[in-house]
Amino acid sequence: MTTKKIPERQKPAVRKSTLVKDSSNAPRARKVAAKRSSPKKSAATASDVPEVKKSAVSKTVLLMIVVALISSGLTYTLTNSSSSTSSPAASTSNFTEVIAGKVALTEEELIDAVKQLGADVYWAGPVKGAKYTLAVPADGQAYVRYLPDGQGIEDTNPNYVVIATYTTTDAFTATQAAGNTSNGVSFISPAGAAVYYSKDTPTNVYVAYPNLNYQIEVFNPIAATALEIASTTGALRLVG
Repeated sequence: MTTKKIPERQKPAVRKSTLVKDSSNAPRARKVAAKRSSPKKSAATASDVPEVKKSAVSKTVLLMIVVALISSGLTYTLTNSSSSTSSPAASTSNFTEVIAGKVALTEEELIDAVKQLGADVYWAGPVKGAKYTLAVPADGQAYVRYLPDGQGIEDTNPNYVVIATYTTTDAFTATQAAGNTSNGVSFISPAGAAVYYSKDTPTNVYVAYPNLNYQIEVFNPIAATALEIASTTGALRLVG
């Protein structure tokens, strides 16, 4: 995986249509995960959404668009603010510093931090020699940033891979529907997930699985890599 930092994002919307077969390949939701209500949703055409009231679809779509735009900005802002301070060792840091993205964590330390957080957080798995930051700016939002070779926590350029998790009601429907928006592209992955991105910001790809109230954002400075991570079965998984 190519790592790099996060660009100023023009917030995306949410995605396309194509009904899913089954969710057997979707990542499992953690039983102990804390319930979080969070922002997020995007635009779609009511006709593409299965058995949902048009008014409800409109609200979901609009909310997703607004949240998508906010989230993209948040991802960039988060990584910038967290990298503005040198990172203390995880063993000497308090939990507040850790979830503010100010501490470079090993894989084990990241797993421990997520367990302490008590929420479902997704990532793209460990990378040899890398470290990670965990930023939780609000309830229902979590960002895992990859630091290749453990370096780059002070780098404010959008050069690093970030996997964001947003608690989102009806995430699959909203993400699938977003593909009907202007410049929106969405499809169903081999794992049965709804995948969406905007042609304006192809480095930011959104994923949602059936029956899971989470939308996962994949940012990679290389758009093709972001799409590959988002659409490859098993690439995205729970931390832990």
